[in-house]
Amino acid sequence: MGKMELILIRHGETDWNKDGVFRGQMDVKLNAMGIAQADATANALASKVFEAIYTSPLKRALVTARRIAKPHEMVERVDNGLMDISFGRFQGLTEAEVTSRYPGQLKVWKENPGKAKFPGGESVKKAWKRINSSLREILVVHGYGTVVIVSHRVPIKMMTAYLLGKDRYSIGEIKHDHCAISVFEIDGRDYEPIVLNDSGHLSKLGVLDKKDF
Repeated sequence: MGKMELILIRHGETDWNKDGVFRGQMDVKLNAMGIAQADATANALASKVFEAIYTSPLKRALVTARRIAKPHEMVERVDNGLMDISFGRFQGLTEAEVTSRYPGQLKVWKENPGKAKFPGGESVKKAWKRINSSLREILVVHGYGTVVIVSHRVPIKMMTAYLLGKDRYSIGEIKHDHCAISVFEIDGRDYEPIVLNDSGHLSKLGVLDKKDF
């Protein structure tokens, strides 16, 4: 058995990312910049040989995954466990609106994310279990080759923290930009980070919005 290369990719930009609107499990589509980012990422990975590409079922991830899979003539595999966290009643609201309506819950999310529970949505504890259980299943199924996971900001922070041996309380320290690439070498239960949050392949697209939202 060889080693496995795991590539984590966040979906491309949406208007809601740009406008500071909470997305969660609402099905927002990529904007023109998001599609350009997905295509640049596909181009950067075109020479690799993929074993499989997994994606969240939400359009912004699914379309990103589909565009990355296209040069490989592969069909992406949808995994509901990779879906974004449910922000509950935050979803569809701007950060300013959430600040005025749910100041306490937002403060916890920003200052101690591991303890956050969203009104009408998921707790970070529950989302961590769901997302990393999907990750572990993927690692068990594929012992070698290159496997790609396309997901969302919070799930990728959670998977990255898990692979770095951290817990859910550390997700606030991890950043992952749109269509940035993180690569881990997986050897059994040994997870070695090769590159984290690399968006060098997107430099031709101009100055990118890198606020952590």
